[in-house]
Amino acid sequence: MSAPLRRATRPEAVASSSPSRPGPAPAYTPAACGSIPKILDHSGGALAAYLQVDRYTQLFVQDADPADGPATGETHEHGPNSRIAIWAASDGPARIANYLDWLGRCGSYHVTNYYNGGRVKNERTVSTEIQTRSASGADAAAIVTRTFSTIGSRDPSSSYQVVYYAVPGVLVECTIYMEGADVDVVKHAAAQTLERLRAL
Repeated sequence: MSAPLRRATRPEAVASSSPSRPGPAPAYTPAACGSIPKILDHSGGALAAYLQVDRYTQLFVQDADPADGPATGETHEHGPNSRIAIWAASDGPARIANYLDWLGRCGSYHVTNYYNGGRVKNERTVSTEIQTRSASGADAAAIVTRTFSTIGSRDPSSSYQVVYYAVPGVLVECTIYMEGADVDVVKHAAAQTLERLRAL
């Protein structure tokens, strides 16, 4: 089980929906794909590190992923695991529709990530396969599989599935870093979470 912690903020601090990046922004090819949809950008969430407890009751904290990690592949996953995130979003169906529209143009792209000093950190080819789409109405949903292929790096390639559901007032995101029968178990848990949210 894991959960993101929230960054501590001082009362006088002014929240920014797009905090400054410590180094150069990632470079996308085609360049238009750099305008990533809100569903891939969690900069407004002010999330900090992940606190995680595994089945052996080990407790550890891992660094927070970059806010745009779902687009750049700069995440710190140690699968197999899964996450269910519930985001406050009054425009959930619109976010899903916008994401699917963006994928129509950017289903495959190249991204270059940089270190703080400006040196190239890594390059990835990113492709997304849409498996299910229902982007209209209050019950909008989408299931996609993202694949990140590294170029000239020892970082392994990765592939994982993401399920998005819109419920009035919230957006449910289920990220699945596993294969086989376990995927169905996670999807069942996500469906149960969805039903509980709808009943509120």
